[in-house]
Amino acid sequence: MINKDLLFQLVEELEVYGAGESANATLPDFLNYMYLKHSIGYPNTRKVGGGKTLMEKKDVPAEDLGKLLLMMNRYAKHYIKIAFDGTELQTPEDFTYLMVLFSYDKLLQSELIRKNAMEKASGNEVIKRLIRLGLIEKAPHVEDKRARPIAVSKQGRTLLFSLLPKMKIVGNVLIGNLSAEERDLLILLLAKLDHYHHALMNNNNDSPSLESYLPK
Repeated sequence: MINKDLLFQLVEELEVYGAGESANATLPDFLNYMYLKHSIGYPNTRKVGGGKTLMEKKDVPAEDLGKLLLMMNRYAKHYIKIAFDGTELQTPEDFTYLMVLFSYDKLLQSELIRKNAMEKASGNEVIKRLIRLGLIEKAPHVEDKRARPIAVSKQGRTLLFSLLPKMKIVGNVLIGNLSAEERDLLILLLAKLDHYHHALMNNNNDSPSLESYLPK
């Protein structure tokens, strides 16, 4: 027989969950919510903003997600800057462009920019800088000179390999006080979001409307 108290608790949890979720929420979504709430629990957090708000009705989950992602990006940039000390690299994009390009034999500039989810102008600046530093070079032996691919140079590979141990430390620092279970869940969720947003950006690349990026 089902425990009635347990059933009442479940209904209460559903009501709390339903108050903050869309009507399209599914059973797996609810189960993930329950897992996060009761298995991992709510962590200690710090308050960044004050009591004033620009909106009468706040979308707390969306605001928190945006704020926390921006803060994590700043922390990551700080640690990466320390890892880059004494090297020619200036930005995290310098490293990711080298890493992605190294994983292929060669790529067209447009392909490398797309894989790094950057705007064309910004991506071209990163590539120009890496070429100027001698870390990227034009790939040899291509018939069409107008679409000549690029590759990581020998100098670029040497720098890349020398940075890998430091970037591993950066990753461990960013993991911070997460347990192994929380770390694996975070990686899974971020990978899911990366897959979603990469496709979304490619499909809406020419759209000036932010609303066009909202889930249909």
